[in-house]
Amino acid sequence: MSQTRRQFLKTGLAAAAAASAPLRLGAQTPQPRISCFYQVSAEALNYYLEPGVGLPNDPGHIHIFAHSHPAANPASASLSAHIQSGGASFRYAPSFDLNDHQGYIDASDAQLAEWAHTFRDIAIEANANYFAFNELPQDSGSNVRRRVQIMKLLQYLHEPDSTGRQLSGIFFMTHRPSMPANWTSRASAFWARVDATCQLIVAEHYHGHGYICGLSEADLGSHLFALRRWLATSGEPAKVRIANSKFTVLHSSYYGPPSGWRGGSPPDVTIGEFRRNLSKCAKVTRNTAGGFNRIAFGPLNPTDVRVHTRIRRLINWHYNQGRGAREMLCLAANQANCEC
Repeated sequence: MSQTRRQFLKTGLAAAAAASAPLRLGAQTPQPRISCFYQVSAEALNYYLEPGVGLPNDPGHIHIFAHSHPAANPASASLSAHIQSGGASFRYAPSFDLNDHQGYIDASDAQLAEWAHTFRDIAIEANANYFAFNELPQDSGSNVRRRVQIMKLLQYLHEPDSTGRQLSGIFFMTHRPSMPANWTSRASAFWARVDATCQLIVAEHYHGHGYICGLSEADLGSHLFALRRWLATSGEPAKVRIANSKFTVLHSSYYGPPSGWRGGSPPDVTIGEFRRNLSKCAKVTRNTAGGFNRIAFGPLNPTDVRVHTRIRRLINWHYNQGRGAREMLCLAANQANCEC
C-alpha cells in the first residue's frame, strides 16, 4: 500500500423490513463465522495461529488472509502453506491489485483476460483458496466504463483453468463506493457479477481513532452498514444475497506513525485506547444487522504487535461463543473495554 491506500427476500418491501429489523439471535440462518484480514506477515500470522489463544479452527469458522505481493510475484506458496498450517479454517487469498494494471480501463478483452488468467494460474499453483480483488476505485459508483472493465476482470479471474481448477473472489472496496450516496445508478449488472464471482464483499473503513471514538455505537453502526442497507432494500436478488451473506465491514487495525491506513498514532493515542477502539468496532459490527457473522481488519502488517492480541481475543469473544447472548456484549462483558 502507498500512503493513500494500495482500499432472497422476495420484494423490496420485505428487504427493507429485514434491513431495519432488530437483530434476533434465533432468527439467524446458520452461516460460518468469517474473519478477513488484509496484509499480513509471518510474525503477525503467528499470533493468529498460536494454539489455545489464536483463532478457532473448526467447521464453524473461516479466517481469510488476503495479501498484496509484489507485482512480479503475485502469490506465495510459502505464505500459503504458513497460513494453511493453522488448519482448514485458515485460508489464503493473494491479491489481484488493480493499481498494477494501470491501462485496464482502455484495455482490450484479450489483454484483460491475459492479465487475469496469468494471475489466476500463479495463485492456483501457490495453493491459494481465493483470489482477492484489490480494490474497487473511488469513482466506481459513477464511472460506468470502469465498472464494465472490472466486471470482465472478475469473470476472467473466476474462470476455471485448463484442468478445471477455479477460485472465487474476496472483493475489497475503497471508502467512497462503500457509501450508497456515491452510487448514481442501481448498477444491477455490476452487482450481479460481483455476486456471481465473489464469496465476500469487503467495505473498507480506514477511519481514524477520533472518528471511531467520537460516534455513538448506534451512529457508528449506521455509518458502517449504510451500503448493506442500500443493497438489502434494493429488491434485487444478487444485492440481497450480498447484503445477507457476503457484506463485510473492514476496520483499520493500524497503530503506528501517521499514514493512509489511519487508525491510531502514538503518542496522541495510547495502545490501550486503540485496543478499546478495536473492541468498540467489533461490538458494533456484531450488534448491527448484517454483521452477525462477518468482520474484517487491515492491515495486520504494518501495525504494532499488541494489536494482534486484542484482535484475536475479539474474534474469539464475538464469533466463538455458540451464538449466546454474552457475545453481543463488549469484550469480557465489560463495557469499559469498548469506551475509547
